[in-house]
Amino acid sequence: MKILGATLVAISLAVYPSTAKDATVSLGLHGGPAISAFEDLISDFYSIGFGGGAHVDLNVAPFFTLRLNGEYFTFSSDKDKLKAAIAPRFGLQPSDISNAGGGSINVVIVTLNALGKIPTKSAVTPYALFGFGIHSITLSDITGSVMGQSGTITADDIGFKEGTKFGLDFGFGLEFQAGKTTSISVEFKYVLVFTENNSNGAMPITVGASFAL
Repeated sequence: MKILGATLVAISLAVYPSTAKDATVSLGLHGGPAISAFEDLISDFYSIGFGGGAHVDLNVAPFFTLRLNGEYFTFSSDKDKLKAAIAPRFGLQPSDISNAGGGSINVVIVTLNALGKIPTKSAVTPYALFGFGIHSITLSDITGSVMGQSGTITADDIGFKEGTKFGLDFGFGLEFQAGKTTSISVEFKYVLVFTENNSNGAMPITVGASFAL
C-alpha cells in the first residue's frame, strides 16, 4: 500500500509538474455486482459476485486522474453443480451429500489506476482506465455431510492455487458531476489476475461517489 501511494504521488509530480500545485484530492466509495471469469477448473461453479471498495483520487488535470483503489469481491458457489462434480470422486450420488456449504471465492484488490478523461461541455465525462497492483484470491473450504459424517474439501484438494498475485485491470466509465465537490460514476472493468497455471479474472460493474476535499 505504501509503495502504491508513493508511486501515485511520484507519477503525478513527474508527469505534470506544472499543474501539480493545482491538483485536487477526492475520496470515494463504490460497489456493485461482478461477473466471474475464473479458470476452467472452477468456472462452471461461479457466475455473479458482489462487492465494492474505496478509492483515493489525485485529480491532476481535467483530463487525467490517478487513483489508489482498494476492493473486495466475493463469489458464492453453485452448490448443486459442486455436488454433481464432487460426488463421483467418492463413488457417491449428488443426493448423498447434504448440508453443502462454503466454496466461496474471495478477491481482495489493491491497485494504482490511471484515468484518462474526455473533456466535454456537459455534466457527463467519459473516461478510460488502466491499472496494476496486487490481488489476493482465496477459496473457502467446501463442506458437506454424507450419512451424518461431515467432510471438508480444501482448495488444494481440487488443485486451485490460492495466493497474492500481480494483476491488471482496464475498462471505462462515465462520471456525472452532481455538485461542486461531488461526482457520481458508473464503471465497468476487467480484472486479470496472473495466478499459477491459469489466469483468473472478474468483471465488476460498479456505481460510486467521490467527494473532493
